[in-house]
Amino acid sequence: MNRLAGVRLVAVMGISFFVGLQFRHVRKLFYTNFYDGPGNDHLAIAPIELARAERTNDKRRRQSFAVKNKRKDVKKYEESEDEKQDKKKKRERGPPLRFNAGNYTKDFEPLPWSLPDLSDLMDLSSAEFMEKYIAMKRENNMQLPWEQTSDDDATTLPLPVISLNFPKSATLTMRQFFKCGGVTSIHTSSQQGRLGICMMENMLADNPPIHNCDTHKRQGKANKIGFISDIGLQGPPCFYSSLHDGGLEAIAKHYPESTILLVTRNATSWHRSIKKWGTLLHRWKTVCKFDGSYHGEQVQYWNDLYTTQSQNKEKYWADFYNAHTQKIREFVMKHKTLTYVEVQLEDPKMGELLEYYTGIPSTCVMDCHPGPNWHKRTNATSKCHAPGDPMGLKDVPLSAKNTERDDDDNSKNDDDGDEEEENDER
Repeated sequence: MNRLAGVRLVAVMGISFFVGLQFRHVRKLFYTNFYDGPGNDHLAIAPIELARAERTNDKRRRQSFAVKNKRKDVKKYEESEDEKQDKKKKRERGPPLRFNAGNYTKDFEPLPWSLPDLSDLMDLSSAEFMEKYIAMKRENNMQLPWEQTSDDDATTLPLPVISLNFPKSATLTMRQFFKCGGVTSIHTSSQQGRLGICMMENMLADNPPIHNCDTHKRQGKANKIGFISDIGLQGPPCFYSSLHDGGLEAIAKHYPESTILLVTRNATSWHRSIKKWGTLLHRWKTVCKFDGSYHGEQVQYWNDLYTTQSQNKEKYWADFYNAHTQKIREFVMKHKTLTYVEVQLEDPKMGELLEYYTGIPSTCVMDCHPGPNWHKRTNATSKCHAPGDPMGLKDVPLSAKNTERDDDDNSKNDDDGDEEEENDER
């Protein structure tokens, strides 16, 4: 009897074990993710479900990668390193440009600079100062270009027009404006390299400021550059014609009948914009020594100001900005053969004033956005657009629309690596 019970017990255990194995296989068929199961021995009995799950997981990985990198082209996910290197080589455009920051090291000694002590001249608005400037020209029986008639030239102003705006003060907007008006215009770099380096080397060699960087070749034809902007750089080397000693004097000496353009803006707003622009203010202090810490008595006033305003750097840089405007105003009042145009960015009549002074239609005034981030946020196709029309839906002059195409003819820029951190150029 005991023997029979033992046999039955063994038989029941065997049957239970076999049924349990089959039930486990059946249960695995209902997993939603076959990769999450306790094993993979069940996959052989579910080839259709496996293929479907594999496609789903692969799609999810691709979508996650595309979202993370803000890409819609999933093919980039599958590019090999060799393919990436091949594309990188195709983008290279030959040897370094002549005027290249790579020619300089951090050991390059900061050049001497100067700004005047603040005076009442700083407090004048752009419109008020232009009234003062025009009155001075008339007292000296000197003609104003915008009061002359000229149907042949793209602008009434004598060329070249040299824009001395600080960064984040409509440098790209002004380049676009003159380009739209038919003037060969360059922003930051010419096809020969960085404008700031070209102007610095020419000043030190007593050559005309844009000697050897004053032409722009397009479709096999070399055109004389008529307008330049964003001509400074924070280095190394650091150089701004309107700040460093000898820069303005070089312009007056070699281009005594040229035009100086300055677009001003509220100094506090400018500082709040510029401090978001990469490392520019940091370089102004550490490389350019614009805190007055390097050149002794010549800039002692500014060093004292920087030290006493240690808790309010915004006021220091606002004063610095206003003193820069004051220095240029004082200079053009002394060098009467130069033509000077100054407008204020916040002035609602800025476009009308520019048209009056330059002869270029006010419709050529665009809102421009340097740097790559704005493009990524808006999916815009151009750096510049009509005011209030970031997607470029309004009608604008044809030459304004072609600005991006012209940029393709420029050689690669010697970029400082600073990127835009806000939505406008202001």
